[in-house]
Formats: sequence, structure tokens, C-alpha cells
Amino acid sequence: MSGLSKLFEHAGRAAPTAVAEWEEQVTAWCAEYMAKYDLAELSEINLGYAVFIFDHKWERVILAYALSIEQLMKRDSSRMRGFPDPNVSARKVLGERAFRADKGHFLGHASGGELDINLFPQRRELNRGWSDEGKQFRKMERHVAEHPATFFYHRPIYDDETWVPHCLEYGVLEDGTHWRIATFANK
Repeated sequence: MSGLSKLFEHAGRAAPTAVAEWEEQVTAWCAEYMAKYDLAELSEINLGYAVFIFDHKWERVILAYALSIEQLMKRDSSRMRGFPDPNVSARKVLGERAFRADKGHFLGHASGGELDINLFPQRRELNRGWSDEGKQFRKMERHVAEHPATFFYHRPIYDDETWVPHCLEYGVLEDGTHWRIATFANK
């Protein structure tokens, strides 16, 4: 059974026709990624409400998708503080061009996203909605959080072998019928 099938089965819902080609799209994204990073070791991690495609070689998420659910728990601030500082990674990768990074969530905390595998270095102005791109990103995240059972994905696109995405593709299936997809610069 595919990750998508398990996701909708776990939610007790039928998959909408708008995701009929989803597995083919995931396969294409994985093939594109593996063509660029031929030593990649990909696996699917299914958390019931969410699926992550993870590269064990480069230790990073290459795709996360889910059905939004109500926030699972109060934000664990002490665990967040104990997570590696994303600014160290940004400085190491970008040097003088480094940006101030937040611990971004591939799957937003308000829509059920947890910690650990779900965290990555995200440009602060994007994550917090301080820039024009950030306002659009936050609007999409709010839609997902305010509409439980919304199917959405977050696909980091890398331009090197670090865990700092070059850009982020975020897609939301609105009303189960049409996609809103946007790409945001992260470096």
C-alpha cells in the first residue's frame, strides 16, 4: 500500500480525484533528486497522518506530505531550543551570504506537524511572514491549519549536499479539487 493510500486510510477518508496522479508525481520527484544526488538513499517514513521521504545519505527530507489535523500538542519550547541551531548551518553553507534562520517546519505545527524530522533551517522573514513571499507562505499555511483534512505537501529543493534548502515548493489542495502551489526562495 502506498504512502498516500495509508494516509487517507488512517484518516478514514477516500482520496480525492485531484491526487490520482500523486504517486507518479512522487516517483518523478524522487527520480529527479536521485539524478542530481546519485548516492542518495531514500526511504518513506509514514507517521500515520504524514509521510516523509528521507535521504539517509545526506540526512535530509526531500518531501513531506500530509492531511492537516488539529495541533497535536503544545509547542515543546525546550526541545526546540535543544535542536541544532540552524544559523550554524546557514553560516557554514553560505558564509557572508548567510541568512537569519528559524527552525522551520515542513508540516506546520498548527496543522499537526511535530519536531525532529520535520525541522529545517528556514529563512526567518519567510517563516514569520515578514516579506511579501513570507506573507504568501503564511497565508497558505493558515489555510491548511484552518481547514482540517486538507492535503498538502512541502518539497525542499537543494542546490548542494547540506540540509539547507535552496528553495521550497509548497502545495495545498484547496477544497479537495484544485492546487495552489508556490515556490519560495530559502537562500
